Amino acid sequence: MLPRFRRGAFSLLLVTALLTALLADQPMGQRLLLDPGGVLRGQGVWQPFTANFIFPDGRVGLVLGTLIVQWFLAGPLEDFWGTRKYLTLVIGCGIAGYGASVLLAMAVPAVAAVPVGGSTPMDLAAVVAFGAFMGTRPLSLAGVLPMSGRTLAILIAVLAVVSPLARGAEWPVVVPGAVSMLVALLVVTQPWRRLRKSGKVGGRGRKKRAAHLRVIRPDDELLN
Repeated sequence: MLPRFRRGAFSLLLVTALLTALLADQPMGQRLLLDPGGVLRGQGVWQPFTANFIFPDGRVGLVLGTLIVQWFLAGPLEDFWGTRKYLTLVIGCGIAGYGASVLLAMAVPAVAAVPVGGSTPMDLAAVVAFGAFMGTRPLSLAGVLPMSGRTLAILIAVLAVVSPLARGAEWPVVVPGAVSMLVALLVVTQPWRRLRKSGKVGGRGRKKRAAHLRVIRPDDELLN
């Protein structure tokens, strides 16, 4: 039985598919992609946002990956968080990924010279969130290969980084997706909360130990 396509996930797919189909080979489409060097020169400052919704010409087939992720993995996340929070997570991570390319371009000329785009960073954010949130859920890949949600997320994340490089793509192409995955992992797991709680526990422990101590004032007679 196929999962239900949720509203937010379907909207991401629809916008990406339409913009890619209509504009990927048009001059307007090129202005929506991220040109890190151009953004550093003050041109196309909107591109860290718009690049999430259009694949470059020649990579149009990657819309299929968006279809699979947003249909099969995004549903449980959107059900739990709601549409607004889910979209905030994945779009925010996508913007962070493309923004990181701009920042990296300040120090690495190779990054500044490579235009990038596509919804892959948003998809990978959803994949990582699924792996962290639904990590122990048993799944069956193609009805044959059983694995956990965490294993599936790790497999997709590794392929997303290795596959473009194996096809000969320039390494700056994988920067937005890698950063997006890292941001999603931090947002979903929130390791700083565990650190804060552990500090509080330690603090309580110190207070309990201090409660057993009593200050003994010096006796004037003993001083003589």
